[in-house]
Amino acid sequence: MRIAHLSDLHLSPDHFPERTEIFYEILNTCKTLAVDHIVITGDITNQAKPKEFAHARSILRECGYLDPAKLTVTIGNHDIFGGPYYAEDVLTFPGFCRKTDYESKVKEFTTAFHETFEGCKYVSNGSIFPFVKMVKDVALVGINSVAQWNSLTNPLGSNGDVGKQQLKKLDEIFSGEMLKGKTVLVLIHHHFNKMEAKKAAGNLERLWHAIESSTMKLWNKKRLFKLFHASSVARVLHGHLHHHHHYHRKKISFLNAGGTMFPNDLSERKFNLLHIGTKEIEHTAVSVNAPQQRKYHVAKRQ
Repeated sequence: MRIAHLSDLHLSPDHFPERTEIFYEILNTCKTLAVDHIVITGDITNQAKPKEFAHARSILRECGYLDPAKLTVTIGNHDIFGGPYYAEDVLTFPGFCRKTDYESKVKEFTTAFHETFEGCKYVSNGSIFPFVKMVKDVALVGINSVAQWNSLTNPLGSNGDVGKQQLKKLDEIFSGEMLKGKTVLVLIHHHFNKMEAKKAAGNLERLWHAIESSTMKLWNKKRLFKLFHASSVARVLHGHLHHHHHYHRKKISFLNAGGTMFPNDLSERKFNLLHIGTKEIEHTAVSVNAPQQRKYHVAKRQ
């Protein structure tokens, strides 16, 4: 089985039409590679606007991926709070986040991609997250890691946290019979890696690193690590940091596809391709070249 792992598409037809072109190129590449299933680990939209959700839906439907057997998604912070466009917007953005109706935005996200949640298993009917989707012999466990707004711990809406209610459900999922005999992949938006400034970094770069470390972190990771160990999770797939890399923490294997659309380190755009075998998993990085601009305007596809 082949699974493509994408993340952080930040689609915005009005402000960033070039990302739409790249997304088409990615989906076409997935077809060329005969990918069986695609997972997207959050930040599908840039500002969580209805038009952006509709735009993402239309592309996935057009390309034949708006199907629970072919696509699984989880939510990112931009799919709830959006994000500031310019540096000066950072000052007013906390106020915008404070006014955001968190639960309504989660519902808007799950409604926009409701087909992909069909057939998922839930511990309770109160919330879609966390969920488990069985695709052949693979169990995909989807988690909402976007923290509620808080003036101290999440002022910009970009930090992560998995609350007590989700953790209780995850305890039931990982300790029950649901995952027995399955290859378990966890889908979550926020990263688990330690963010360290480069030794040769200048003062400005170190300042930005300090800001990024305090506004893009996942709180309370210890319990998640414990759950992942107990159920022998094969891989944790995530995004959030706009890099492409594979790393290990506490003997758990993590894959970041945050550089699918625009990697911060100026490297190539890449997504992960997982080859699920009967006894092992292999993964490779697939580079995505920016396509030539199409002759017709993006609005014609909406």
